Amino acid sequence: MRNPLKTHSFFTKLCLLIIAGAVSLFWLIDVLASYTEIKMSQLEMRHQNTLRHYGQHAEKLYLAGDLETLKQYIDTIEQNENTWAAVVQKQVTPLANGTLTPLFSDHISLGRDVSWKIHLYFNYNPIMDVPFADKKTHFLIQLPAHMRPGDYWKLAYLTLQFILPMIFLAGFCILIYRAIMVPLKQLEHATQDFAAGKLGTRISDKISTTDSEFKKIAATFDQMADCIEHTIESQRQFIADFSHEIRTPIARVETALNCAEHAIETQNMLVRIRKDCTAMRTLAEDTLTLTWLENESATMRQNIDLDTFDLIDLIDSIIEDVQFEAPHIKFFTHCASSLKIHSNSRILGQVIENLLRNASRYAKNHITVSMPNPHEIHITDDGCGVPNDALDDIFKPFFRVTSAQKSNGFGLGLALCKRHIHHLGGHISAHNQDAGGLTISISLNKLSP
Repeated sequence: MRNPLKTHSFFTKLCLLIIAGAVSLFWLIDVLASYTEIKMSQLEMRHQNTLRHYGQHAEKLYLAGDLETLKQYIDTIEQNENTWAAVVQKQVTPLANGTLTPLFSDHISLGRDVSWKIHLYFNYNPIMDVPFADKKTHFLIQLPAHMRPGDYWKLAYLTLQFILPMIFLAGFCILIYRAIMVPLKQLEHATQDFAAGKLGTRISDKISTTDSEFKKIAATFDQMADCIEHTIESQRQFIADFSHEIRTPIARVETALNCAEHAIETQNMLVRIRKDCTAMRTLAEDTLTLTWLENESATMRQNIDLDTFDLIDLIDSIIEDVQFEAPHIKFFTHCASSLKIHSNSRILGQVIENLLRNASRYAKNHITVSMPNPHEIHITDDGCGVPNDALDDIFKPFFRVTSAQKSNGFGLGLALCKRHIHHLGGHISAHNQDAGGLTISISLNKLSP
């Protein structure tokens, strides 16, 4: 046996996906922004080498004591780079008899080292510092404009803050869209197939998701499809059965009319026509009643009129009427002397009368009406019974047991009884007796006081 798929909440998965996506997006932007800013803040290596070369050459001129040439060299750099440059000595004089720690003296800088990153947000170019070997003299130069890094920082910032999130969120939306639309598309195709007449279409076992919400929708669709398929098939069968049943009396009426038109047993033919017309009217009325009961099943129980009456008196009066029509049948009752119930006396009376008349057609000698408890009615005859495989079918419209020869009805009586009892909130069933005969059981648990 195939194990059922484990279902998960789509809400939970969606929350986890959104949280994971948001955290991932923020982390990615932070990492890329930091990395990009650091990389773009560094001077290019060729520019670093140029500045170091300026400092080293100035140091050589300074150590050689050729200050005039050094001045000319500085002037040349300023003209070529369109910036400011100088060679200076640092000297920090502590006051109030203070002292300087060697750590400070050795590491103090008058400008930025060429290897340091340049702040991209400053409006001015920083002073770059190339220290000489004595650590007291420095070559200072304001960073030339053409050497300043970060030319594409604004574009990179725009990309990281807007374009990248838009691309990431677009992909994220595609994932969510697919997670939602794939099962919905499958449901749509199943609905289209069902609407096209493929009544056997089902989706629960085919939907490609384990999310409980979509599984419930698929199960609801299958439940709806089962109900509609059953209703349509029942209607088709109902129409086919009705057509079959009405065809026979119509054929007899046509035959009788032909005979009457040719003056063949005219009086007998008129009697036959009246009899068949009555049968067709009964068939039409019972069919309409059955159809109405089936269509109104959702609201009838809420609108049914209830009254309080004595069930035993109702049964006795019905038995009296049926016994008058079937004097050869003996009726036995095993009930209390009186029993007040709250139900619908008209509907329940129709059901009991229909069952007793039906039993009188098949009983050989007697019919027994018993109540083993205040909520059940058993009607038992001593007839031939019903094949066990047909015990449920006898309550279907137009069903008649093949071996039953005594019935001239259309097979709607028991179907009407079942619908009536269902609307009263009860249940009806049939079973054969070991000694022969059939018992119809009515349960009124839901409406009995």
